[in-house]
Amino acid sequence: METPELTSSDYWSSDTIDLRLNPQRTVEAAGLVEFLRESCGLSSSVVLATSGSTGDFKFVVLAKKALLASAKAVVEHCGMTSADVSLAGLSGFHVGGIGVFARAFLTGGEVIDASHRKWDRKGQWFAELIQEHRVTQTSMTPTHLHDLVSHQVVAPDSLRCVLLGGGRMDPSLISAGRELGWPIRVSYGMTEAGSQIATATGTEIDWLPLIPGWKARVGKDGRLEISGDALFSGYAFREVGNWRFEMAPGAQGWFTTGDRCELRDGKLRFLGRADDLVKVSGELVSIGKVEAVASALAQERGAGAAVLAVPNLRRGNELVAVVEESAGDAGDFLKSLNQRLDRIEAVRLVELVPQLPRTGIGKLDRAALRRMIGRSG
Repeated sequence: METPELTSSDYWSSDTIDLRLNPQRTVEAAGLVEFLRESCGLSSSVVLATSGSTGDFKFVVLAKKALLASAKAVVEHCGMTSADVSLAGLSGFHVGGIGVFARAFLTGGEVIDASHRKWDRKGQWFAELIQEHRVTQTSMTPTHLHDLVSHQVVAPDSLRCVLLGGGRMDPSLISAGRELGWPIRVSYGMTEAGSQIATATGTEIDWLPLIPGWKARVGKDGRLEISGDALFSGYAFREVGNWRFEMAPGAQGWFTTGDRCELRDGKLRFLGRADDLVKVSGELVSIGKVEAVASALAQERGAGAAVLAVPNLRRGNELVAVVEESAGDAGDFLKSLNQRLDRIEAVRLVELVPQLPRTGIGKLDRAALRRMIGRSG
C-alpha cells in the first residue's frame, strides 16, 4: 500500500490489515495476514517487522485506532495545525514514518512525501525540498542529523519543528544542529507505542515531558512500563513454519519495555537498553556509554561508529568498536578512544568497515553489523 493513502479517511476507517514490509529486506511473512484475521480475529491494523539483536524478525501489530490515538496526542502536545506543511522523510515501513501521515490526516495539513527517497548522506536535497515547499515540520533520526551537520547544511527558515528520535541522543550533535538553525525537539518512543511516548516542548534533551494519554512507571528492575490507548495489540512470531500471536496487555494494562528509564514530575529520562549492561572481567559496563564516546570521536573525523560486546572466555565479554573507514587508522582510533574511557571500559579491537549498516530510517542495524564483521553473541 503506497504511503499517500495514509492521509485518506478510507485508509483509516477500513478494516484491512496493512502489512508494511521494506522490500529491501528479506522477511518471510507468507500467511501472516490470514493468520491474524482468521485465527486471532484481528482487523483494521498495521503490521510492522522489527528485528532483534539476533536478527530474528517479530511483527508488531498496531490497531489503526491506536496509531490515531498516538497521532492525536502528539498533535496536541506539539501544537500542530492544518496550516502546517509536513515533510515525510522517514520510511513508511516504520512507525515514525507512518506517524507523519497520521498526524497530517487528523489536522488536515499538507504532506510532502519523500518517504521513498534514499538518503544520500549529504542531505542538501532535504533542505532544498523543505525550502521549495515551505515545510514547517519534519522528523529525522540522529543519523540524518549527523549527516546534515557533517556537511554544514543550514536549515531553511520555514521550519518550526524537527522531531528527532530513533536513536541515542548526543548533546554535542544536537547543539551543532541547532547552531545550523535546525529547530530540534528531542523525542522518545517505540513501535509498540505507536510513535512517541515523551517529547521535548523546548530545548530539553535528557528530561522529556510525557505525551498526553500515557501512564508510565518504572519497574523493580528499572525498566519502563507504559499504559495507554496507543499501545500495540501484540506480537506475531514465526515458529517452525507456524505463526504464533502474543497478545499485549491492552490499553488498561501495563507493557514492560526493554528500556531503562527514570521518571520525575511527569518527565522521562532514557538511561539505556535493559540489555545495555554487560560484564567485563566481573564489572558491569554500559555499552551505550562506550558507544557514545566512540561515536563522538568518530564524528570529529567525519565518520560513524558503533560498539558491540562479544563473548570472551577469560573476560566474559570484550568490547569491539566498529568504525567507518573515513575515521582513519584503526590503531590510532583505538588509542585515542581508550584515552577517553575508564580502564574497565577499554575497547580491545577496532574493526573498520566502509559504512555502518542501517535500517530504512537510519537506525543502526546491529544484527547486520555482527554479520558484517563475523561476530556472534
